[in-house]
Amino acid sequence: MRDIVSQHWFEHIPDRPRQLLILALDLHEREQVQTSELYDYSYVVFPAAKAYEGFLKYYFFSQGLITKKTYEGKRFRIGRALNPDLHPNGQDEYWLFDDISKRCGAEVARELWDTWLTCRNQVFHFFPNKENPLSLDQARLKLEQVLSTLRVLILCSA
Repeated sequence: MRDIVSQHWFEHIPDRPRQLLILALDLHEREQVQTSELYDYSYVVFPAAKAYEGFLKYYFFSQGLITKKTYEGKRFRIGRALNPDLHPNGQDEYWLFDDISKRCGAEVARELWDTWLTCRNQVFHFFPNKENPLSLDQARLKLEQVLSTLRVLILCSA
């Protein structure tokens, strides 16, 4: 999985998100050689999820979908912007699902949302009535999903 950093599309990721992705890959690689098994490997995915958020904000700004003020601000919510099921009353200038669908196709827009939901929200949040620890294999799959989604979005913009 580490060889992904040498692929051409990976160079299009800004430095801070790229460093976070490399950190996630390093954590995964380190944990593969450990002999003890942990209850939850969510922490392996955290840097990739943070990188995903950072890249999406950068992408939306660089594509003119959000302003510099929005990009640098604290109020913009990617989960809301990508949610395909957002009630029409909430579909304002910050709702970007349709914009992504028009630029890259509905399948890509849905992939962005699904990756956000499964690799960021469901990893970061605690749900009292649902256990969601990640095995190392599940963490690897989530890393692969984040990287694959980033690749698809970068290639769509190229």
